[in-house]
Amino acid sequence: MRARRRILGLAVVVGLSLIGPPPSHRLAFADGEGVAPELPGQPDEPEPAGQDESAAPSAADAAVEPVSGPEEVETSDSPTGAEVGSDAPAVAAGSPNPLDPDATARGAGASGRRVRVRLDVTGELFVAPGGDEATVRAPVAMSARFDFDEHPGTAGGDARREYRDATAALELAGRKTRTTLSSDARRLRVARRGTTAAAYLETGFLSCDEADLLETPFDSLLIDELLPTVAVRLEERWDVPADLTAGLLAIDTVESGGLTARIVEVAAGRARVVIEGIVDGAVDGVPTHVTVEGTYAAPFETEPRGENEGAATQAAAYMSRGPVSQVAVVVRERRQPSHVAPGFDVEARLVVARGGLPVAVDESRAPQETAATAGRRRGPGAPGRLWHRDPAGRFDLVHDARWKRVEDGPHGLVLRFVDHGALVGQCSIMCLPGKSAAEPPAVDDVRRDFERTLAGQISRIESADESVREDGARVVRVEAAGTAGGLSFRWMHYVIAGAGGRAGVTFMCEAPLRQRFGDADRNLVEGLRLLAGEAGGGPEGGTAALPDGGVGPRR
Repeated sequence: MRARRRILGLAVVVGLSLIGPPPSHRLAFADGEGVAPELPGQPDEPEPAGQDESAAPSAADAAVEPVSGPEEVETSDSPTGAEVGSDAPAVAAGSPNPLDPDATARGAGASGRRVRVRLDVTGELFVAPGGDEATVRAPVAMSARFDFDEHPGTAGGDARREYRDATAALELAGRKTRTTLSSDARRLRVARRGTTAAAYLETGFLSCDEADLLETPFDSLLIDELLPTVAVRLEERWDVPADLTAGLLAIDTVESGGLTARIVEVAAGRARVVIEGIVDGAVDGVPTHVTVEGTYAAPFETEPRGENEGAATQAAAYMSRGPVSQVAVVVRERRQPSHVAPGFDVEARLVVARGGLPVAVDESRAPQETAATAGRRRGPGAPGRLWHRDPAGRFDLVHDARWKRVEDGPHGLVLRFVDHGALVGQCSIMCLPGKSAAEPPAVDDVRRDFERTLAGQISRIESADESVREDGARVVRVEAAGTAGGLSFRWMHYVIAGAGGRAGVTFMCEAPLRQRFGDADRNLVEGLRLLAGEAGGGPEGGTAALPDGGVGPRR
């Protein structure tokens, strides 16, 4: 299982600022009088998405830029020659592939292959606040283009990629943004984790938005597994394995239904294969309903018949003889709101073309000149490790991908920890102004402030200690047990002081989930780095700057 958002995560990021974060369905907390306060960072008016065009690209925004007018990413000829305007896209069996299908049929080899992807999405995002409140809906449209060289590795299907282009133009509720992958993130690795393709940098970390941008359905590392492993006849169906189906659709699990494939045409040694089906599955613990219609093309040849085959077996059988060169599919999905993202009802049209290298470079598709992301965190990268930079430059964070951002602004950062679809905990990070950063916090002061802030909820202090990290930052940690809203909770509160300032970090999880939560708090704090940015966040001189007197998701 995985917790993935795929490329529509770009719409989710902007959608959270427009229609607000989704309500939590499990965790709850209350203030001293038992009233659940609002989460921080919800201004009356939506904050601008992206950034000012004159500013340096922000790592946290993956070079997101507001678009003043209609911005159309190149939508001229399909890279496969397939017509994607029809309801059932098709790739003709003998249609030419401008990326040299013969080279594709020979295999990627040492030179790798060139891959082009076109993805167009239309539909709506929605949030159901609950109670008597009406569902909030917002129209969304996105057009994305990718062009990269892919060099498959030898270990478990991993690959090295170099992106010539990775761009998405998004319009959500009338607001237009354009996202382009930064120049310092265009050479990366893609690891196979089961049927998940996870992109990462070897000597740095991708931001959440960059990871969302690069995650598309029908990833190039997976599509060859659509090929049959035995000889098949025309119109003979075979099932796509459920785990592969989940990976291709970028969902966590397949609960019912599935995808099937069948050859409908063979010409000049190339077959056109129809792929279709209806899938009910789950993502981040909520149901999703997906329908798929489309085709792919690959080299096939006639399987020799045995001398003793009877008349009943005279129909020609075909065996695949090379990788998939072209895919064209329509994916329709309706997903319910989750703990960390709005729901959506969308139609996505996807075209993938793969060809051998080297090829003559099309100057119209030459790599775009993009600025490097300012201040990107460097270090040994790994799949599932992401990077976030505070918009005001006050801190940055390397964290487990299971931590999902739900709010980010001047009031602080709010993350939720989703493990195998379950909402396990929440984290709030707020910068603390007032005292000098050089003045270390005292354990007794932090404990006293924390108890006062959560008065009426804390029943006992489990532990209180301090430590010094390798970077010289002093860390005070207080863990407490208590109740809120009739439920038992654990709070883990940190105050971190270093050369870049001070920050308060508070975690919350339900008591029965404490063991499952494990060291998620310690690991996240270890990845937090304080920077010399704008002051702000908590009260003057305090060490327990909790939002609205408490912390945690609402029921």
